[in-house]
Amino acid sequence: MTTPLENAERACRGKAVLVTGAAGFIGSHVCELALEGGARRVLGLDNFVSGLPRNLDPFRNDPRFDFTEGDVRDFNTIAPLVREADLVIHEAASKLVASRDNPRVDLETNILGTFNVLEAAREKAVPVVHVSTGSVLGNAPEGSMREDHPKRPSTLYGISKSAGEEYALFYAREFGVPARVIRYFHVFGPRQDYSGDAGVVSIFLARAMRGQTLFIHGSGEQIRCFTFVRDTVAATFLLAAREDTLGEVYNVASRNRVSVKELAGIVLERYGAAGASIEHDAPRPGENLRPIPLTEKIESLGWKAMVSFDEGLEATAEWVRATL
Repeated sequence: MTTPLENAERACRGKAVLVTGAAGFIGSHVCELALEGGARRVLGLDNFVSGLPRNLDPFRNDPRFDFTEGDVRDFNTIAPLVREADLVIHEAASKLVASRDNPRVDLETNILGTFNVLEAAREKAVPVVHVSTGSVLGNAPEGSMREDHPKRPSTLYGISKSAGEEYALFYAREFGVPARVIRYFHVFGPRQDYSGDAGVVSIFLARAMRGQTLFIHGSGEQIRCFTFVRDTVAATFLLAAREDTLGEVYNVASRNRVSVKELAGIVLERYGAAGASIEHDAPRPGENLRPIPLTEKIESLGWKAMVSFDEGLEATAEWVRATL
């Protein structure tokens, strides 16, 4: 099995790497690992709608890091950056929880933004890793969700991300863009914002440490395969480093199986301050209850989750505690 740093070195050494959504939770870790892996230059793009400036602090002063504040929906912004890049990691996306409130922004970011990246990459055949999500699949019986499982998205976010996948695969097949698709599932770790509605691990930790209520949407029986962020980023660079992944889709998730109810109990027991408690509220519309993928395809390339759930939870708790 290859380490995260080894994957980053193979994908990035000596290259200019463009990371869209660079100030986001995962995007910032992509930038950081690309720099650790010897990238000649890392071009970061973010509009700070959901990304946070503080996420860039660990590498902001690295002379190889070049940040642009801008939006993937603007072709005139994205195209010059793609032309400068040897590799694009397309992380920028509208969040699931925002898609119902702002469906047009969700559509424009996840579809038009992806189109802009691919159309710009078409000019020089710049390699692209298009980041997608398990939300494109919807609900299915556990043990059936391979990469080619029929897509039945149950949210606007899932619909728009599904369209983004199809664009990436079409551009690879018809236009020769060296693109591949990676689907993330339940990523967690340091820098995951706990002030909004997404990122249940960080949200539960912050509320528990503050002695507040942990709200579970619905029954809490929802199963999640929590995957530590550095493992997820390692998989992203593994695909970027291999030409045999072009035109393919890969599910990336750990073998963890934790219900939201179990997570709340663990967090309350280990990190809860006085007054912290658990309550149930209304289910979220369209929430997938058991979005558990099969991951043999990427594991056959030498990837596996290396950080255990407990190790990842403690690392995330240390970060939350330091930033409260």
